[in-house]
Amino acid sequence: MNETTARSDEDLARDARAGSLASFDELARRVQGPLVAFLARRFPSRRDAEDVAQEALVRVWQALPSYRDGMRLRTWLFTIAYRMSVSRGRGEVRMASVPDDIGDRRDGPAETVAQREHGERVWATARSVLSEEQVSALWLFYVEELPAGEVARVLGRSWVSVKTMLHRARRKLEPHLAAEVDDVRGAVYLRGVR
Repeated sequence: MNETTARSDEDLARDARAGSLASFDELARRVQGPLVAFLARRFPSRRDAEDVAQEALVRVWQALPSYRDGMRLRTWLFTIAYRMSVSRGRGEVRMASVPDDIGDRRDGPAETVAQREHGERVWATARSVLSEEQVSALWLFYVEELPAGEVARVLGRSWVSVKTMLHRARRKLEPHLAAEVDDVRGAVYLRGVR
């Protein structure tokens, strides 16, 4: 195992801040996929999401001197990317993307495809009934697994408002997703969304 792959994102950011290009390259490799998946929901094409992700990584590189020790790097990165997407995406139609690894890797191909289709329906439903900010909050909390306090930082909200937003979004989604609970795997998946 390479020395940089065993290190935390925060350690890599500190080394990159000190001038290590290898550390920044490893960091960019780690975060690019999740960042593009997050941004892909906001733009009509994956290419636009990839462009904004690249711009965000450039901005992170330029802003590394202001990165504070103790700050969770992914929260900082998603905050930069979210704000860039809001600025760039005003007036653009947004599209959703479900992460490529939504299925359990031990599942067979048919099960993985069924889970992916189910996940796509859940996120499409979320986009159709929730505000863009609510969908972003749900994505950051459930897909990116950021704690509510970190989601609040990304969205520029208080922790209480994000907790309220997540609660209201789940309640608003619940009746729309009831039809999706038609098998055991779906019920398990939805329990994670509540």
